[in-house]
Amino acid sequence: MKRDASVWLRLMLVAFVANGLGPFGLRILSASGLSTFQPQYLLYWYLGGAVFGVLALSKRPLRLATREIVLGAAMGLCSLCGQTFTGLALSHGVPGHVAFPLTTGGSLFLVATAGIILFNERVGGYGAAGIALGIAALIMLSV
Repeated sequence: MKRDASVWLRLMLVAFVANGLGPFGLRILSASGLSTFQPQYLLYWYLGGAVFGVLALSKRPLRLATREIVLGAAMGLCSLCGQTFTGLALSHGVPGHVAFPLTTGGSLFLVATAGIILFNERVGGYGAAGIALGIAALIMLSV
């Protein structure tokens, strides 16, 4: 089956925007004193993502391997846990300018370290530049 690069690009742009909107919603709930609604917010946020994923895949049904489904579910669960704990930190008084760089930087560090240690990935010039730019962006955003 031929893959359409424009479809992939559109879906990645949706993922990029949605990745930033999820934590933004947590911040709004926390700032508005509505932290008790964070579980419902996260439930509907991830349920909406699952429905969007099913709809996107139903347009052009692809045959997914069990490994892909398990990996996607594990990634979603890790994301949900990260968002939950970020929301808990915010609701317990951790300022957003501390919580968000730690969660984002922690993810960056964990993924880069796991790739090197678990998968013996070599970080080339572009990879090192990407990691350095990510760290620099986190520093600039938290100042």
